[in-house]
Amino acid sequence: MKGILIEPGKAPVVTALPDTLQGIEAMLGCDCMQEVLPRTPAVLLFGVLGKGLNRIYRGQNIYGTILCYGWKNNSLVPMSKDLQAEMLDRLKDTKVKI
Repeated sequence: MKGILIEPGKAPVVTALPDTLQGIEAMLGCDCMQEVLPRTPAVLLFGVLGKGLNRIYRGQNIYGTILCYGWKNNSLVPMSKDLQAEMLDRLKDTKVKI
């Protein structure tokens, strides 16, 4: 499934991401949490044991790798090209809050 991979200290990239909880947690190396973005059809998934500050979302520090997916009807969906472009722009600066 197409989404955005955001690793600490690296530029976000559009890539194929796992589409199951087991695959996501295997990629992150631990259990994961999610934050649904308001007014944007996207969701962030990140590990509960992530290392290295990655981004700040609504005052919450997010550590380790972040996976960004499209979100519709409470389900993960592939990101459209427009949403990919919007999210890449929002996520490109590691110091910027999401």
